[in-house]
Amino acid sequence: MIAAQDVWLALDTLARERGLTPSGLARAAGLDPTAFNPSRRSEGEGRVRWLSLGSLLRALDVLDTPLSVFAAGLEKRPLPSWGAEQALETVAAEGGMWGLPLSHLGQDGLFDRHGLPTGAAWERMDCPFNLSPPAYVVRIDTDLCEPVLREGASVVLLPGLAVRAQDRVLLVVPGEAPCVGIMSEQTPGVIRPFDAPEGEGRVVPDSEGHYLHRIVMTTA
Repeated sequence: MIAAQDVWLALDTLARERGLTPSGLARAAGLDPTAFNPSRRSEGEGRVRWLSLGSLLRALDVLDTPLSVFAAGLEKRPLPSWGAEQALETVAAEGGMWGLPLSHLGQDGLFDRHGLPTGAAWERMDCPFNLSPPAYVVRIDTDLCEPVLREGASVVLLPGLAVRAQDRVLLVVPGEAPCVGIMSEQTPGVIRPFDAPEGEGRVVPDSEGHYLHRIVMTTA
């Protein structure tokens, strides 16, 4: 069953891949600039508002995506399982996003089998983007990502996006230190960590139990 939240998330994903914010997409579609803002997606009491068909069609026209393709993607996408409706209500009421410091990502139980954040360890963090779950934020609390990402910066990640060569990514393997870097183009399945010497890389495990997520935004 497709939920209203799934429609919003799929639309956000398409817009982000084309470099558009929710307000930018709304303007391009000839709608009120706030039409797609996260603050307007809740009907109260944790209920997520359905996007109207007319607004969706106008947005998909801007994104050059047929409705049939958009619908097919929704049917294949796994549904979130981390209490996203409650998270949406909290984010709308208090602002911020769910996140953790980078140094805390080695612990067990942070992601479910779909790679979505789960469990009580996640904290609400301030972030100017304020995207809807399952997007989450990681605060860089070490100097290991210098000079690309300075200590105190934040990165926003969105589980479920396909990872391509040259994408900035986060690799989380429970029990190991997380890795932030760039997917190698010459050696598929290898990440060039920001803190690694030239020519060194970290191999993405073949086995299950690891999480590879694309970085979609950064803050200084």
